Amino acid sequence: MQLRGGEIMAGESYDLHLTTLSPIHIGSGKSYSYCEFVPAKAKLNENDIKIIKRVDLTNYYSSLSDDRKYTFLAGLTDSKFKLEQFDKKIKKDFVRYQCIDNSYVDSFENVQEHIKTSDKLYIPGSSIKGAIRTAIFYDLLTGEDMDKIGKGYNDYLYDNLLRKHFSSGFGNNAQNNIFRFMQVTDTTTTNIPKIEQVLVVMATNKGRKKYYYSKHGKTYLETIGANKKFKSRLTTTFDSNIYRKLKLEDKSEILDLNYLKDVLFKFSQDLIYYEMDFADKYDIKYLSKFYKTLNKKNTVDAPLLKIGAGSGLMATSIAMKLKEHDSTYFDRVRKSFSGRNYEFEFPKSRKVTKQGKPFGWVKLEFN
Repeated sequence: MQLRGGEIMAGESYDLHLTTLSPIHIGSGKSYSYCEFVPAKAKLNENDIKIIKRVDLTNYYSSLSDDRKYTFLAGLTDSKFKLEQFDKKIKKDFVRYQCIDNSYVDSFENVQEHIKTSDKLYIPGSSIKGAIRTAIFYDLLTGEDMDKIGKGYNDYLYDNLLRKHFSSGFGNNAQNNIFRFMQVTDTTTTNIPKIEQVLVVMATNKGRKKYYYSKHGKTYLETIGANKKFKSRLTTTFDSNIYRKLKLEDKSEILDLNYLKDVLFKFSQDLIYYEMDFADKYDIKYLSKFYKTLNKKNTVDAPLLKIGAGSGLMATSIAMKLKEHDSTYFDRVRKSFSGRNYEFEFPKSRKVTKQGKPFGWVKLEFN
């Protein structure tokens, strides 16, 4: 703590250790097709595994003879062109990185990239901070807020509630937001993504079976696998002079570490219970088993967090709290979503891997 002209300045900085508990995908906004990779096999713990090799097309193209360059470019104009059919033995020099193929399919056309730096995967600090903010927002919402949402939900109301709980309500919302004073760094990196096929499991009230898998399109993701460890850093700052000028004195508790850990634990606990109820209701046994095991790993000192693709409505919005507060309000809001018809369950789908693992769960530890 420092004193500056009689004003109190303080800051806390914590080493943040993350352990992935299920596959993580945070998209870069880019994808690549089978004209940029070749399938192969490799050894892992003395077992044969399927991999793909992502190729640096620029360097590879430069290495070709003039005739081969022409053939290669002609091939790229064909949407069904596969690099492996053009060259099955691409030299190691032209391989950017390798991925473990965990999709359990014979082949796939397109892969959505995970965000990277120098071809190494990481978790952005903004993703961690955004998930923390969601958990805090969930904790701060009052019964009065829920009544307002239930009577007429829209983006304007949502923004007003964010302003109410995180800002002073005066001037520029970004400038006067308490989260200005929290910084989370990008994590350390890892290599060798795992390719996962995304399955969409859908609840149904028709027939004997209570769920089915959507057949609309197939998605393949680069992911960070489970049991990977990362380091980040979370820093909070407190300047009494600035807080007073921005009228944020009453919101300083939001940045307290003990408060953060407590709300993360409670939010994840509520979300896990919600998912357990969903899995039990529709007899999705593998989801029930996953969440019962996950629940044991969630503690106040090492709370869980859900980030990235597959987080779902319940993890990224106020829907879970609204449903708990008043089911009538929840039904009203449910019917307002894009005109979709969710007569018996909302949301009625969950995204999982081919092995039935939900995406996005990590454990946080603060030091």
